[in-house]
Amino acid sequence: MNYSKILFFSLMIFSNLISISSNSWLLTWMGLEINTLSFLTFVYNKNNIISNEMSIKYFMIQSISSINLMFFIFLLNLNYSWNIFFNLNNVSEILILISLLFKVGSAPFHFWMINLVDAMKWKTLFIFFTIQKIPLLILITYYMNNKLMLLMIILNCFFGSIGGLNVTNTRKIITYSSIYNFSWMLSSLMINEILFFMFMVIYSILLLNLIFMFHLMNLNNLNQLFIFKTKNLLTFSLMISLLSLAGLPPFLGFLGKWMISFLFIQLNNFFILIVIMFSLINLYYYIQLFYPIIFLNKIEIKWINNLNYKINYKIKIWLSLFLSLFSISLMLFMFMMF
Repeated sequence: MNYSKILFFSLMIFSNLISISSNSWLLTWMGLEINTLSFLTFVYNKNNIISNEMSIKYFMIQSISSINLMFFIFLLNLNYSWNIFFNLNNVSEILILISLLFKVGSAPFHFWMINLVDAMKWKTLFIFFTIQKIPLLILITYYMNNKLMLLMIILNCFFGSIGGLNVTNTRKIITYSSIYNFSWMLSSLMINEILFFMFMVIYSILLLNLIFMFHLMNLNNLNQLFIFKTKNLLTFSLMISLLSLAGLPPFLGFLGKWMISFLFIQLNNFFILIVIMFSLINLYYYIQLFYPIIFLNKIEIKWINNLNYKINYKIKIWLSLFLSLFSISLMLFMFMMF
């Protein structure tokens, strides 16, 4: 990472803070635009034509959603008598929510995001699924509409679970997984912001582990998994990271989903059971990532070089394993708190 990347990354974080903490929608809009321009520097690559095309598409989509957002904010701030006469308040708030959901890539507005991830590097992909979502999700809480949120949760569960079944590209599998986990993010926002930040921290740690594994293996497609059968430590770490992100107990990914489900049931809201049922489909295409390593014989593929990771990578792998397995003590601690 060169100095320009560090500068734009700092500007991205600063613009997110502006969007979250400002009292004016104009400053919020300015923060989102600065954030978009800063993130474009990570997507753009002058040596890759596909990357250049995807960066233009990303800019166009974000610009269209920002224009819609400003127009609906203008409708919301019209003269009070006009709002009463035309009943624009409720309609404008719903349209603002839809603009923010389109901007963040929520289902059913996620189709632009599926093609975009192919041009991203693994590090950029992590930023796109974590840091870029936080300010938009916090802005969604300003005009929270429970009926619309429940509808969005169902749609994200459906498209995130069904969409990843017939996909062999690992970037797209992570994308559909992010769409599914977006339903858990919206569910946590319906309870309180603290639970949302706890879930985001857990999700970010697990996604960082998984992206680190894929980056280390240079894994872009499922058929490349055949060559890693003999790398016992790396294979075991990959399986633990996948099961943890899928939310299988007793791994760390289960902790955040268990807290959200527990609080929903405490509030006599059993809607969360729909999200839990869709998690079985989500678990299936996680398992298909590593069943060739376990059940099938090793096949040498000449056009892929075998991985020779060094000692420093082994340390990072053990660290990711520790983070994935640390949830056992965390779960006991949270159980004592509740």
